[in-house]
Amino acid sequence: MKYSGEENKIGGVVGALRTVLLFVITVSAYALGIFPLLFLCYEILKWLDFSNPFYLLLLSFFIVTGYIILLFSLILSTAFFINVFNLKYTEGTYRKTLDDKMAFKYTAYFALYYPTYKLINLFVLPQIKSFYLSLIGCRIGKNVFLAGEEWLDPCLVEIGDNTMIGGRAIILGHIAEENLILCRTKIGKNCLIGGETFIMPGVIIEDNVVVGAKTMVPKGMILKRGKTYVGVPARPIN
Repeated sequence: MKYSGEENKIGGVVGALRTVLLFVITVSAYALGIFPLLFLCYEILKWLDFSNPFYLLLLSFFIVTGYIILLFSLILSTAFFINVFNLKYTEGTYRKTLDDKMAFKYTAYFALYYPTYKLINLFVLPQIKSFYLSLIGCRIGKNVFLAGEEWLDPCLVEIGDNTMIGGRAIILGHIAEENLILCRTKIGKNCLIGGETFIMPGVIIEDNVVVGAKTMVPKGMILKRGKTYVGVPARPIN
């Protein structure tokens, strides 16, 4: 889509304002999320005596507890900002600039979601990951196992009950070509998605499907119920 000079100026102003808003939202969300841990540190460090080994033992427990506090406070703060500012993105084709409202939502969403999700991935905590994903718009079923370091597009990925997602799997709902294309990707029930699998936008994986490790599933492909797929690109095997 081509802009006239006046439209370019308006788009530039809108883009600049949204850049500032992106910064304000991100800093505010993380500042709010980190505050409980900092306050607790301030209170505890006032009475710790580091010359006493017993206090050092207490400090080690506090460090682990601090991680959990930080984790849940960031989960709640980033989910709060995502929902209050309505940053959940939807299917469609959009420009790749911040003056496009949906591109702005997508950028702000990932600025909040991705670092928090990386923090959860320090340990394998599938239930907590599923809880967080459901808070921020992912349609995720019961007993879904997320092995670790996977990449998801939460608003555009649907995962059915009892499905396992292998480590470092990439499941996309977006692709950046000439424009930003957002398209839902669906994974059915009782599926096994192998480690380091790459699933592109618009893919539909029916129930009881196995996708082998390092398989690449092209955009828009339908994987039929009960079959096993491997390879680059994915192909069914007996």
